Formats: sequence, structure tokens, C-alpha cells
Amino acid sequence: MSFLQLIRVEISRIFRARLTWLFVILTAVCPLFGFTIFKMNDVETAGTQLIINPLLTGAIGSAILFALFTLLEFDRVNKYRVAAFTNAIASLIILHVAKMIAVLCIVIFTGIVTIFAYFPYTMFKMESFADPMLYVSSYAIFMIPAMFFASLFAAIFHQIFRRADISFVMVLACILFSFHFFSTGDILLTWVITNIPVYSDGFGNVRPLRMGLYNRLFWFLFLTGTWVISLLCTRKYEKSIFGSLICNSKKWYLPVLGVCLVGLSINHYRNQPFFNNAPLEIDWSGIDAVQKYNEGLNIVSATAHVKPNLSRGTLFGEIRYILSEDSTYGIKRMNINCGYRIYRITADNNLIAFTDLANDQFYTKNIEFNIPEETKELKIEYGGYPMLWGASKLGFLGVEISRHNVELRVSSLLPDLRLNNTNVAVSVVLPDNLIPLTSSLNAAVGDPVDNGDGTKTWAINHLRSDYIEIFSADYVSRTINAGSINVEFFYHRNFHRLLEEHGIDEVLTDVINFCTKHFGPLHFLHDNYLRLVMTSAYNFGGGAVSGISDMSETTFSIYSLTDPRKGATGMEILAHEIIHQWWGLNRVIWDDFDDFPAWTSEGLTVYSTYRLYKEKYGEEYGRIHYVEKWKQAVEEMNRNFYRRRPEYLEILPRYFRDTISVSERGVLRYSYMPLLIHRAAELIGGDAAMDEILFALAQSNNYENLTFREFLDACSLTLEDLL
Repeated sequence: MSFLQLIRVEISRIFRARLTWLFVILTAVCPLFGFTIFKMNDVETAGTQLIINPLLTGAIGSAILFALFTLLEFDRVNKYRVAAFTNAIASLIILHVAKMIAVLCIVIFTGIVTIFAYFPYTMFKMESFADPMLYVSSYAIFMIPAMFFASLFAAIFHQIFRRADISFVMVLACILFSFHFFSTGDILLTWVITNIPVYSDGFGNVRPLRMGLYNRLFWFLFLTGTWVISLLCTRKYEKSIFGSLICNSKKWYLPVLGVCLVGLSINHYRNQPFFNNAPLEIDWSGIDAVQKYNEGLNIVSATAHVKPNLSRGTLFGEIRYILSEDSTYGIKRMNINCGYRIYRITADNNLIAFTDLANDQFYTKNIEFNIPEETKELKIEYGGYPMLWGASKLGFLGVEISRHNVELRVSSLLPDLRLNNTNVAVSVVLPDNLIPLTSSLNAAVGDPVDNGDGTKTWAINHLRSDYIEIFSADYVSRTINAGSINVEFFYHRNFHRLLEEHGIDEVLTDVINFCTKHFGPLHFLHDNYLRLVMTSAYNFGGGAVSGISDMSETTFSIYSLTDPRKGATGMEILAHEIIHQWWGLNRVIWDDFDDFPAWTSEGLTVYSTYRLYKEKYGEEYGRIHYVEKWKQAVEEMNRNFYRRRPEYLEILPRYFRDTISVSERGVLRYSYMPLLIHRAAELIGGDAAMDEILFALAQSNNYENLTFREFLDACSLTLEDLL
């Protein structure tokens, strides 16, 4: 029987078997649990709840089922003791390959059935956020390959052990170790389903889909190569595994092909373009050292042209600096995104040497270059695929280039030379439906120029700094008057109907009126103008700088708006980011409390958010959703073994050590500090007394830095009183 005939027979046989249809039905049922009782991801976007959660349970359940299905198919010959008959028809290796092709056909068929089974319900429940392409792509990229990879794992282990029970246990172990707890969040080590923290309802989901495709190619190469090598373990002449290896090694093309495929997968892994190698503990001194290197570098003007390639997710940029006559020369440095390359640097049109230091910190690395004496013009050409912070692999925040969202932060738009008092003019080419916004009120976005090819060129002028960040999407804006403050709110067009139906104007007005009443007006705003910006769901939470607050779309999800009373989540994150305008991000600083890192703006902001919703929903709501949560987080932190025995913390690998330290700092800032402020309020006479103090502190010192010592003195307390 020829190989093609054997494949046809195996496919025909496997589709006629009743057991096959049982596994098809069971697999198609698995996503149903993600819709109902087993929601693994609690992020409240329509895409997360209605695509990711069913996808997660579907991928895990189908992987287990198809591993078992494959083992039953491959163990059939041993179970019925018909090996002598099958060997007479075809060699075991050829039969093994034919069975794997038949299993692959069943995998594809089952995946298609599952996709069609849930498509109508998913699109109906997602309402205006329905995205058929995202739905189909997700199941095709994540669930269908998970089934096939499980079958490959099962086939490999069965070739080695010749025992279905042992092989199934080994597959279950591989599924367990695929979860991000064991893989430390590595996107390429999770083979059942790669890390997908959230799906956006408006800003696109290109990055997780690209990562998924890259992940699937890695595992396909690795498992296929390992499976080809495992064919050498096929038992021959009733010999043991080692004797069979010697006999089968005469087929030299099998180990050569297998090793080549595994080698390609390793190379694929080593060259992943998504995350850098920066540690979780950020060394800000390495980033800020650029300013020291560039002291005396005086720039008259800087102009840049940036063009993102939306289909590839890459960027090309060129920036031209005009140096003043009194500028210093010699060795200089710049910060730039770790994924970018410097194509060339010229001084007065002459190429100059540069060195990529590859010292990944946060999102950036340093480029060192030497400016010759008497240089008048410096030009830098750069570009590439922007990388994310490698230590935060469970989130994709910060940088994205796609047709739905262009977000370039942390030295991803321009090289950062840390130039002060330098005006920079940037032209950015974007699709005509995207509107760019900047993260600074010192940046002015001019009217666009239509290029006639579906794109527009936007002019952005940034005053006194070359550090520019932009986020661009299909934005709609509305102006809301809240007392003396004019709020310009930018949100994605997909959310327009939802926000209209649920009175977003009232929500924003309540927050600003509360803060103005309790903490006073914001004197630093230009023309009493405050900008609020909705950003992608991948930016969990939000952020704030003077005059601008941004918050993730999860704040405005259909789940948050229809059921807002959820504590420090959902709509209350919106309030948190607005309240940051009163307490700043860098205004609240440490002073002589060197061992007290909890004092940051987050403590006052979280406490102020608690006060707002305590006043809005009642004291019981504030106690349950805030105070009790703070106490619980602090208690869990204090019970942590490594906090009680710090000497053991130093023994851990750096990744785990940094993870514990960062988690502890989060509890100190977001739970411990607001709890101390709450205790201070109780000691000084209650909320009214604390309001008077916070009002005075918020309006004092002309908005200069506020120390913990000043807060304690204003309360007439000591740190010991609060502990």
C-alpha cells in the first residue's frame, strides 16, 4: 500500500469511528465553561469575557482530550495485538506518520466545528464591539494548534514509553508547566495557549495575535523536530528502545531533519522581537545617565520625520539636530527603544561611528556616539520593531504600531538625548482615521496634511524637551464643563453609544467637583483645561501628568458602566487617575524616612478615591471595598515568608526576587500608605479634620514637593502614632 493510500485509509477509518465523534463533541463543549462557570480572566472587556475566557477553557480542555485521543489511536495496535498484521501492510514509521496526518485532519475539523458553534452567540453578546476577524483568528491561532501540539506530545511520549498511561501523565505535566507561573511569563514557553492578558474592544489586538503566531511557529518547529527524532524509537525486530534506535538510525535523514527543526526553533526562540532583557528592578540611574553624558550639548532646533509601517508594526524615523556654536562635542549617549536599530549617524553629512551598548533598562537601551569638533548638523536615522519591557511579560503596555492604534512611549517615537530647553518639531504619518495625542500639554498638534493615499501627516511641536510620547487612535472628543474646569475627553469611536447611554458626563463631573470641594482648585492648569484620554486595554489602570490623565478602556467597559459599584476597579480607576491631578505623580516625595518607601502620590490618591466613593455610596461601601481590602493586602504582605526571613530572599533567582520586591512595593504604596492616612484621620478627629489638612497641603507651597514629614507635622502626629 502506498503512503498516500495509507493516509486515505487512516483518515477514512478515523472519521468513521464513533470514538472520534465523541471526542469532537466533548472538545466543542469545552469553551462553554469559559462562558459560564470557569472564567479564568476577570478583565472586563467584551473581547476578554466573550473570546479569551472561552478560548482558554477550550484550549486547555481540547489539549487534554486530543492527547488522550491520540494515545488511544496509537495504542490500538498494542491493545488488540495486531502489530504483526499492520507490519505486513506498512512499516511502523510510515503508519505512525499516516496516523498523525489523520489526527491533524480531525484537529482541523474539530476546530472549525467549534468556531461555527459559538460564532453567533459571541457576536450577538459583544454587540457593537463584535469583531468576527478577531474571533476566528483567536481560535485558529490558539485553540487549533493547542490540540495538535497535545497530539504531538502524546505521540512523542508514546514512541518513547510505549505506555498510554505513562504518556498521558507526561502530557498532563507538560500542560501544567505551560502555565505562566512555571514559565515565568515567557510568551514562547506557554504552548497550550500563549499569554493573552486582555483583548481590546476598540484599539485593536494585533500584538497578541502576532505573539501567538510567533509562539505557534516556535512550538511547531520544536515539536515536529522532536517528533521526527522520536520516530527513531519505533520498536523494531522486538528489540528494546536502544536496540531499535540503532536499527532506525540507518535512516539518517530522520535525525538530520529532526535536529535541523529543533535548531531552527531554538534560533527562533533566541531572536524573539517582542520583549527585551531588562530586569524587573529598574535602574533609573542608567537611563538618567544620558543627561550627564550630554551636558553642554546645546541644540538650536530639532526636526524629525517619523513613518510607522502599520502592516509590519515597525517604524522608520529620521531626526536632524542643529547644534549651537557653544555646544560641547565628544562622547554622547541617547536612550532609544531596545527593538530599534540605528541605521546611521552623520555629522555634517559625514558618517560617524556609534556603539549599541545593549544595556536594556525598562524599554530602552543606550547608543553611544562621538560628535566631531565643529559639527553644525547631526542627523540620526533609526527604526525597527519596538520592544516591550521584558520583565513585564504578563502585560503588553506601552508600545504598539497597528492599523487601529499607534502608541509610542518611552523613547519609542524619538531618540531621547535628555535635552532641556530644546524645541522639537515632529511630523508623523498616520492613517487618515487616526488622531494623535501627546502626553504633555507642552506639545501642540497642528492641522494635518492629507497625503492623498489614505494617510495624513501631522505636525507636532514640543517645547523645551526632546522626550515626546504619542498615542493615536480613532478618537472622538467632547468637552465637559465641571465647575471652573473645562474637561476635554478623548475616547474611541466604538464607545460613543455606550458612553452616551450611561451618562459619562455626570461621572466625570462628580469626581472633579468632589476634588475641587475637598482639596481646592487646580491652579497650574492652562486656561483651566484638563485633558482625559481613553487608551488601550493593555494599559491596565492609567497614568497622569500635569493637566493630562489617561485611563484604560476597561474603565469604560460595558461591565463597569452597567455595574459601577465594584471597589477600586472599573469606573473608580477613572476617578483615581483624575484625582492624581491634585496629588501629582512626582510631587509627593520621600524625605528623611529612608526606610519608608510607601510615601508616594499613590497613597494620597487612593485615600482620596476612597473618600469620594465613601461619600457617594456610604460608609459600609468604603469599608468593604477599600479599608478591608487594604488591611487584607497588608496582612498578606506581613505573613509572606520572604518578608519575615529576608535572608532567604537573596538566595532566589533574580526574576523571583524582583517579583516579590515589586509586589511588596505595590502593597506599601496602594494599601499600606492609604491605611496609614486613614488611621491618621481617625486620630485627628475624622474625615472633616483630614479634609482641612489635605486642602491646605494641596494648595500649599505653590505645588512644590510634599514630604511625609510635612504631612505628619500638619496632622501633629509622628510615624510611631500611626504604626
